Amino acid sequence: MKKIMSMKKTNKILVALMLCASILCSMFVSTVSAAGAIVTTPSGYQNASDVVYVKKSGYIANWGARGEEATFLSTYAVAFYSNDSYDEISQYAGGTTQSNASSSALYRELQSIMKSAHRKQTSYNETKEMYRYTDCLLSNYNSISSFYTGITLTGDWDKGATWNREHTWPNSKGLEGNDENDIMMLRPTSVKENSSRSNTAYGESSSFYDPGVSVRGDCARIVLYVYVRWGNTGKMWGSSGVMENLNVLLKWMEEDPVDTWEMARNDSVQAITGTRNVFVDYPEYAWLLFGRDIPNDMQTPSGEAALADNNSGSSAPGNGTDEGTTPDADNGSSENTNDQQNGSNSNTGVGSGDTTTPDNSQNNNEQDTTGNGTGTTGQDEEKTEESLFALIIRVIRNIIRSWFGLEMIE
Repeated sequence: MKKIMSMKKTNKILVALMLCASILCSMFVSTVSAAGAIVTTPSGYQNASDVVYVKKSGYIANWGARGEEATFLSTYAVAFYSNDSYDEISQYAGGTTQSNASSSALYRELQSIMKSAHRKQTSYNETKEMYRYTDCLLSNYNSISSFYTGITLTGDWDKGATWNREHTWPNSKGLEGNDENDIMMLRPTSVKENSSRSNTAYGESSSFYDPGVSVRGDCARIVLYVYVRWGNTGKMWGSSGVMENLNVLLKWMEEDPVDTWEMARNDSVQAITGTRNVFVDYPEYAWLLFGRDIPNDMQTPSGEAALADNNSGSSAPGNGTDEGTTPDADNGSSENTNDQQNGSNSNTGVGSGDTTTPDNSQNNNEQDTTGNGTGTTGQDEEKTEESLFALIIRVIRNIIRSWFGLEMIE
């Protein structure tokens, strides 16, 4: 009898512990979901000359952090636009709606900038070995950050067991050549993330895929890159395209500004292919391309948004009537001007040394190559964590009291 009673008591304790574990898990999960933000240990870099570049076998490791706003153009970005200044390029006329932007002078000029610099076309097979550099954090190329959630993944390719390659612009929506293997557009994601999105267009309505507030801007800027660099204009908008509509695209770019992780990834990709995503370095071009006023209060790496003239400071629709709708296809030109050239296979990297800084760098904030940054936690965040744990302790205490009539030591 005593043995049976002891077993019942043991079972009761196990049930209580399982209940506590369930409560703890649900509390942590709901907290992460409610926050919806991907924020990693900051790099601490305040300007381009601070950045420490870690190079290996011709690759540049991503030196940035997720959620840390990019308030400067990198050294490589500045050099890339040495013959194409913002003051000059911004004078080209853009379109007036989402339908005719691809016929504008600005569209052609931005395409020329990215296309002429694109000297190496990546193959699908080789990208899996490049992500440890392009998608790592703080130059720690032993691991990578999953695109949609920010979870840490091994940098080693495990044949798709834990992560695979996400076509941010789905293959089924107009990719048919070198564009489908472009590492600028292909991103590493966990297997679950990739299958969750499938080939659904990005957007906020029920029939679209919302990647989350911390990745919305990233997705919008990548989509614009493919739209302009590869000329994929026929499958840009609506549920049968890649992005819900222009209003959503610009909204996402404004609410999720460029972070140092995006800026650093542009550096890493440039070392491989020779080109950059102009919409990461100068988000302002997106508004000019579609004939919209640039929001003056928008944070951009160059700071040009704050200096723009004659702006309304909003993303209100222009003269067109299609920006706020979700058409099944672009009403403009459906011509696909994909490059089918076999680009040079030479690596256009910037060298194959070890940890280096640009020649003009006065580095007072050297980062170690393990990526274990030294960020600090804000007081508000600490208070939130303290209150959360206090609540957890109270829940556990009450469960034990109600089940066993025990008093806990305060």
